[in-house]
Amino acid sequence: MQWQQALLNQLEDASPAVSAVRPYGSVLTPLELDRWSDLDAEVDLSADVDARTLLGAELWAWQSTLDDGVQRLRAVLHDGRRCDLAIRGAALVLPRQPADNAVRFDLALAATRFGRGANVIGLHLTLGVVREALVYSMVLADRQSDSVHHRSGTPTDAAAARALALLPADPAPGMTIRIAEFYAESRAPIDADYEPDWSGLTAIVAPPA
Repeated sequence: MQWQQALLNQLEDASPAVSAVRPYGSVLTPLELDRWSDLDAEVDLSADVDARTLLGAELWAWQSTLDDGVQRLRAVLHDGRRCDLAIRGAALVLPRQPADNAVRFDLALAATRFGRGANVIGLHLTLGVVREALVYSMVLADRQSDSVHHRSGTPTDAAAARALALLPADPAPGMTIRIAEFYAESRAPIDADYEPDWSGLTAIVAPPA
């Protein structure tokens, strides 16, 4: 059984508050499913449900919006499974977002795009993370010199060459892991409380056998 179908079964059996689950997309055509596919479904709730209960796993990164009473959740689980849900009737209760939630989500999405050969979208998302990492390097330069004005280069400018070296001529999902590590290394000197966790991304790029 594909993990998308197993996750669909989990949604259907998760809670008495789940009154209906309507899958759509590639899960309805199993021959089109592959490791890069997510699970698309509409879920009707009669009462609020904790996300951990509904999905049977911890969320690793996500986007959640509310539009005309419909909660739309795009989520990546710690084990790399992914879903795109439209929740109606009640709310899916989400945990507190990790500090780097947006970076995690963008890299996870980039990995799936690279996996499908959609390199323009994948690179666009990845370069956004590289840019954020370079901002931390600029902040570090300001702190080290106690100034925001730099007439010439600083030791932190070595990060530029490192960033460029991470961008191969032929992008692939594994590239996102290297970018994630670069981001974490760049953020660490500025944010002492930052604790990176790339488990969801690693599971997407190199799922367990």
